[in-house]
Amino acid sequence: MRVLMFLLAGAVSAPAVAIAPPVEGPAAAASNRDAVETLLDQYHRALWGKRFQDAFAIAGQLPVNPSNREAKGIVAGLRAAALVGLDRRAEAEKLISQYQEFAPQDPFPLTYIFAAGLLSDRLDFSADALDRMIARFPDVVRELDWDTVRYFLRNEPEGQAKRNEDRRIALARLGYGGDTERGYYLAENAVHLLVDRGDFAGASELLPYVKEPLPIENMLIQKRFSSLWPQIERLAGPHLANIRASYVAAVERQYSEEPENRQFLSDYVKALRRSGRLQDAIALRSKLPGTSAEMSKADEPTGWAVNNVALALFDAGHADEADQLFALLNEAPMPKEYWRVSMKINRLELLVTSGRFDKALPLIEPTAQTKGSAYAEQLVRRLRYCTLSRLGRKADAAKGLEELLAHASDAPGPTIDGLLCAGDIDKAEQVALAALNNPDAAKRQSFEEDFVRQLQPHLLTSDDPSVWQGRWLELRARPTIAAAYHRLGRDMPEEFLPPPSH
Repeated sequence: MRVLMFLLAGAVSAPAVAIAPPVEGPAAAASNRDAVETLLDQYHRALWGKRFQDAFAIAGQLPVNPSNREAKGIVAGLRAAALVGLDRRAEAEKLISQYQEFAPQDPFPLTYIFAAGLLSDRLDFSADALDRMIARFPDVVRELDWDTVRYFLRNEPEGQAKRNEDRRIALARLGYGGDTERGYYLAENAVHLLVDRGDFAGASELLPYVKEPLPIENMLIQKRFSSLWPQIERLAGPHLANIRASYVAAVERQYSEEPENRQFLSDYVKALRRSGRLQDAIALRSKLPGTSAEMSKADEPTGWAVNNVALALFDAGHADEADQLFALLNEAPMPKEYWRVSMKINRLELLVTSGRFDKALPLIEPTAQTKGSAYAEQLVRRLRYCTLSRLGRKADAAKGLEELLAHASDAPGPTIDGLLCAGDIDKAEQVALAALNNPDAAKRQSFEEDFVRQLQPHLLTSDDPSVWQGRWLELRARPTIAAAYHRLGRDMPEEFLPPPSH
């Protein structure tokens, strides 16, 4: 039998036969299997409903032959998962040890221990369970649902930096995510981690699985990847033709197999846009909600599909249509809109970067009231400061400047955008130098990537002209900035610049 699990994209075979004691005759055996299946289903629902005490009791009702060590081990593992949720740590650890001793070849309980840790915010148990699955059951790991794994990766146990990095590298080496956006993201992240460790051989093995144009471009212009440039250049092809073609082909195949899957539609639109196939991306507008009533039912993947069609429209020279599509999404009644802050910011972004300040101004404060991350909030401050400065509202802009600078470390690149928009090149230089000397290595490296890309003399994939883009090149003329740029990066070689969009 197979138990329905939200945790798994596929399913792990539940050990009904191992759990059930021997019975007489086929009718009795079928009845026994049905009873076990019912109990396992009840256990699953109780655990995922966070009714951990009920899950513990149900696991204890599973029929087990006392002489069947494997069955005893599996039930011990299921009871342990419930105890994790109840925060009865010592008891859970004891039962986990029993499970590992009696049923080390069965992955089924590990999936529930992993889930219980996520559900109860006891992520050290989830980390242990996932690491054991990676080491012993790679096929099971490959079937784990991406949203579940992503949640864990965003909330990994603190104080375990190397172990957390090792896990991400291991997931990439297992091919978790496959030939999809998720797989490309994990491979890219692993390549970065391995390069930081100086393991260029390990990074080289994973490079073929990085298939998105933007990260490939970033690697080609950052000197810390210089040892890999010959391989990246071969993989990319002239103007990244190989990468663009394989990227679109993989995402298109995924979408064609499940055209009703909104996430696959969103991935496909983005792939087409980032590969320069603007008209093909725009054609998928027909797959999107067309009225406010329909848009009010949109989920986050649909929202990102709308976002990328709108950006394709803008890139193709249809700025008004792009704004209208964003407005259709952003203004539709929607009780839970936490994810929509990104689309509201992106609508503002297009208006501000193209100098349509009068139209942007009334949208700024409503966007600011939509809760987002610290990074998103700084994006809005940057758009506010740029707009007020360009509209000549000096007093209001001065108030905005103080707040913008106070949060510069949340998003130094966008902060510099805002300062350059207003002509504050001296302050922009100060923010850049501070970010380049940030003692937090992760934050410093993130800015360095943004810094090298923004200072490119030619626009790269999905980068658009803006009211501050030219001033980044003025900033580059400053000796301190030029020295930092040449230490960290290079101009993209002409043969790898994006081809014209169509």
